[in-house]
Amino acid sequence: MGLGGGRGERDDYEWVRLADLPAEPAPAPEPEPEPSVLGPALRSLVREYPVWSGSGVTRVLLVDLDNLRAERGRLRARMELVVELARQADHVALAGQVGAVARARPWLAEFAARALAVADGADVADHALLAAAEAVPGPVEVLVVSNDGIFADLAERGELTVLSPGVDALSDRLHGAADLLVDLAALERQALAAARDRLPG
Repeated sequence: MGLGGGRGERDDYEWVRLADLPAEPAPAPEPEPEPSVLGPALRSLVREYPVWSGSGVTRVLLVDLDNLRAERGRLRARMELVVELARQADHVALAGQVGAVARARPWLAEFAARALAVADGADVADHALLAAAEAVPGPVEVLVVSNDGIFADLAERGELTVLSPGVDALSDRLHGAADLLVDLAALERQALAAARDRLPG
């Protein structure tokens, strides 16, 4: 028979008042994405794709990060593609609203610091990109990653290539102005098919 004054069974428990508990449990940390075949496959594909004219003029890359929203794994692959294109260009400008820039920066490599975060509002990022293009003396060729019709006037400065995040949302005006149109969604499907073909078995 136990004597008083020793540790009781309840002393082994940690007691917490219900009022001290948070209203909602803390969210679980977001898992890191699995290694993806899409990013490397896209980069490999674009190295062989004639997105630049090769005419010797200044190459200008404009990336509308607001138009490149996607789930985490696909977004990473798209940013890896942007980096590949940026390394081929002479001048690079990237812009988007704060959230879009924050999501993109981890995968923009040496171009992360160039991603300009703009205030919310219609066409704010577009105007920042157009100003960056205007600052480059001609002659130029421009590769714009966007669906927005505001970029159609760039065709007046030289050859205009449009890398559309999805042609179903592409402005008719921009479509009509492009010398070359590349559908990113179709490019992704092509890259995945090529990657699957290379898998053993």
